[in-house]
Amino acid sequence: MGPVGGDRAPMPIALLVLVAGILAFTSDQPLVLAALAAGAVVFLLAAPGHPGHLVLIGALVSAAGVLILTPLVSGQGDLVLFTIPMPPLLNGEITAEELGAGAAAAARVLATVALAAALFAWADPDRMLAGVGRAAPRSALVSAIAARLVPTLRRDARAISETARLRGIVLTTGPRMARARRAAPLALPLVGSALERGLDVAEAMAARGYGEGRRTRLPERRMDIGERTTLALTGILAVVVGWTIAIGATDFSFFPTMGPILTPASIALGAFALAALVLAALALGHPRGVGRQSAP
Repeated sequence: MGPVGGDRAPMPIALLVLVAGILAFTSDQPLVLAALAAGAVVFLLAAPGHPGHLVLIGALVSAAGVLILTPLVSGQGDLVLFTIPMPPLLNGEITAEELGAGAAAAARVLATVALAAALFAWADPDRMLAGVGRAAPRSALVSAIAARLVPTLRRDARAISETARLRGIVLTTGPRMARARRAAPLALPLVGSALERGLDVAEAMAARGYGEGRRTRLPERRMDIGERTTLALTGILAVVVGWTIAIGATDFSFFPTMGPILTPASIALGAFALAALVLAALALGHPRGVGRQSAP
């Protein structure tokens, strides 16, 4: 069978994220940024296993911080909504323009974080590293080893702590400093096991002829209908984004007064960006997008 969610070909997803990210950083239109943020959140939450909840909470907290801080540090705008007492270095006059600029910046933060998280939630990490390895093989190797280091160390630490517990060393009760002192001697065998594992990896690489000649690669399967649909949506979105940037439709002025938000260009661009991300999520997650795995 072909891929299920989480092991998708990285190229269509990476290109979609790249084009959407370019739109997020080149557009100041609040409506476009809001639509892009909504589409990015849908794209993230539609990933297999729903891995984006914690990332989404962090993105929402960051976006809320940007929304709150922007009016306090800006000090611009003509339409004063209310005034709050603030220290001398902060602005207490909250204007509609400052809130609009803060909302746009918050939507940009939410969109970019959700897009980046969606890339890693949908795409196959091994295939992503394989793609990087074609251009920078040493960097890809270091990244692959580092990505597997943390879970391996966590597993070794759990085994060492269980062994210590069986020998009467209590690590889970008592004051925090006392637990830290009891656990400190266990760092030595953990470091030793990590070094020994590193030597094993180096010997395995040498035995497989790493660096001795041209590397071979496993044949990759062809893109299925969901990935081809995502690639097509990305191409259309790239043309639309490039055209709107060229004609200046992504520009927007917040200060001293806000420009019009509901313009035909902003409505069309926001609707298309939202539709592209939602349709890509449906195409990648639809059962009919699963094809037969075959080599090119």
